Amino acid sequence: MKSFTAVETTAIYMLQGKGAMWYGEKLEQHMELEAGDFLYIPEGMPHMPYNPSDSESSTAIIARTDPNEQEDVLLLPELEELWKKASRP
Repeated sequence: MKSFTAVETTAIYMLQGKGAMWYGEKLEQHMELEAGDFLYIPEGMPHMPYNPSDSESSTAIIARTDPNEQEDVLLLPELEELWKKASRP
Protein backbone atom coordinates (compact mmCIF):
# COMPACT_ATOMS: atom_id res chain seq x y z
CA MET A 1 0.00 0.00 0.00
CA LYS A 2 1.10 3.53 -0.65
CA SER A 3 0.40 6.45 1.63
CA PHE A 4 0.05 9.81 -0.04
CA THR A 5 -1.43 13.26 0.05
CA ALA A 6 -2.58 15.40 -2.83
CA VAL A 7 -2.92 19.13 -3.37
CA GLU A 8 -6.44 18.77 -4.73
CA THR A 9 -9.70 17.60 -3.22
CA THR A 10 -11.03 14.14 -4.04
CA ALA A 11 -14.54 12.72 -4.19
CA ILE A 12 -15.17 8.96 -4.27
CA TYR A 13 -18.42 7.09 -4.88
CA MET A 14 -18.35 3.33 -4.25
CA LEU A 15 -20.19 1.44 -6.97
CA GLN A 16 -19.63 -2.13 -5.78
CA GLY A 17 -17.69 -4.05 -3.16
CA LYS A 18 -15.98 -2.48 -0.19
CA GLY A 19 -13.10 -0.09 0.29
CA ALA A 20 -11.23 1.14 3.34
CA MET A 21 -8.84 3.93 4.13
CA TRP A 22 -6.42 4.99 6.84
CA TYR A 23 -6.19 8.77 7.03
CA GLY A 24 -5.06 11.67 9.20
CA GLU A 25 -1.71 13.30 9.93
CA LYS A 26 -0.28 9.99 11.20
CA LEU A 27 -2.83 7.67 9.54
CA GLU A 28 -4.50 7.35 12.95
CA GLN A 29 -8.09 7.36 11.63
CA HIS A 30 -9.81 4.51 9.78
CA MET A 31 -12.99 4.21 7.75
CA GLU A 32 -14.72 1.63 5.61
CA LEU A 33 -16.93 2.21 2.57
CA GLU A 34 -19.44 0.01 0.82
CA ALA A 35 -21.52 0.31 -2.34
CA GLY A 36 -23.52 3.53 -2.33
CA ASP A 37 -21.18 5.43 0.02
CA PHE A 38 -19.74 8.82 -0.91
CA LEU A 39 -16.42 10.05 0.48
CA TYR A 40 -14.87 13.52 0.37
CA ILE A 41 -11.11 13.83 0.98
CA PRO A 42 -9.99 17.42 1.56
CA GLU A 43 -6.89 18.90 0.00
CA GLY A 44 -3.65 17.88 1.72
CA MET A 45 -5.14 15.03 3.80
CA PRO A 46 -2.68 12.11 4.11
CA HIS A 47 -4.51 8.89 3.26
CA MET A 48 -3.90 5.25 2.36
CA PRO A 49 -6.85 3.63 0.56
CA TYR A 50 -7.09 -0.12 0.07
CA ASN A 51 -9.43 -2.99 -0.72
CA PRO A 52 -10.03 -4.87 2.57
CA SER A 53 -10.97 -8.10 0.76
CA ASP A 54 -8.48 -10.64 -0.54
CA SER A 55 -11.12 -12.28 -2.73
CA GLU A 56 -13.60 -9.61 -3.89
CA SER A 57 -12.95 -6.69 -6.18
CA SER A 58 -14.27 -3.19 -5.61
CA THR A 59 -15.26 -0.49 -8.08
CA ALA A 60 -15.48 3.24 -7.43
CA ILE A 61 -15.77 6.49 -9.33
CA ILE A 62 -13.03 8.93 -8.30
CA ALA A 63 -13.02 12.62 -9.22
CA ARG A 64 -10.31 15.14 -8.38
CA THR A 65 -10.27 18.90 -8.81
CA ASP A 66 -6.87 18.99 -10.52
CA PRO A 67 -6.52 17.79 -14.15
CA ASN A 68 -2.84 17.02 -13.39
CA GLU A 69 -3.70 15.02 -10.28
CA GLN A 70 -1.05 12.32 -10.69
CA GLU A 71 1.70 14.91 -10.99
CA ASP A 72 0.58 16.52 -7.72
CA VAL A 73 0.51 13.38 -5.58
CA LEU A 74 3.10 13.40 -2.82
CA LEU A 75 4.09 9.93 -1.56
CA LEU A 76 4.63 9.70 2.21
CA PRO A 77 6.76 6.59 2.88
CA GLU A 78 7.34 7.67 6.51
CA LEU A 79 3.63 7.16 7.17
CA GLU A 80 3.74 3.73 5.56
CA GLU A 81 6.40 2.73 8.08
CA LEU A 82 4.25 4.00 10.98
CA TRP A 83 1.30 2.00 9.67
CA LYS A 84 3.37 -1.17 9.26
CA LYS A 85 4.66 -0.92 12.84
CA ALA A 86 1.19 -0.24 14.26
CA SER A 87 -0.44 -3.11 12.37
CA ARG A 88 1.93 -5.80 13.67
CA PRO A 89 0.57 -7.95 16.53
